[in-house]
Amino acid sequence: SDVCSSDLVQAHGDLMRFVHLAPVGLVQTNRHGDIQQINPKAVQLLAPLGLAQGELNFLKLLDAASSDLRTLLHVFAHSSGVICENHRIELPASFTHPDGVQAFGLTVLMLDADRDSLMVVITDETHALKLQRLQAQWQR
Repeated sequence: SDVCSSDLVQAHGDLMRFVHLAPVGLVQTNRHGDIQQINPKAVQLLAPLGLAQGELNFLKLLDAASSDLRTLLHVFAHSSGVICENHRIELPASFTHPDGVQAFGLTVLMLDADRDSLMVVITDETHALKLQRLQAQWQR
């Protein structure tokens, strides 16, 4: 039994290191947006929207840039599943700084409606956005 619990503790530690070092933002919230768990990359990506000032509600953070997620949550009728996949949000210029994130992609999953749990994956889409804008200029 001690070997089994030792393996479980080791596996949990490995999983926590993986989540902590993941190159994407990971956020767990309830349906109302209250942040329950967040990894360092998500903190970095969400800082320009007010996380650094202590706002701990994911939906309120996003409201400054887009209310799309609230709408998508409102119309989602299933008990679990993908609410949106790589939904791009561009941050207003007032929220960014020269080395900051200007756009990110959101993938949002309803894990279990009964437990009121959402998982959000946030990717930095700034470089892809800049490339798209350059390509559009070249095609003119």
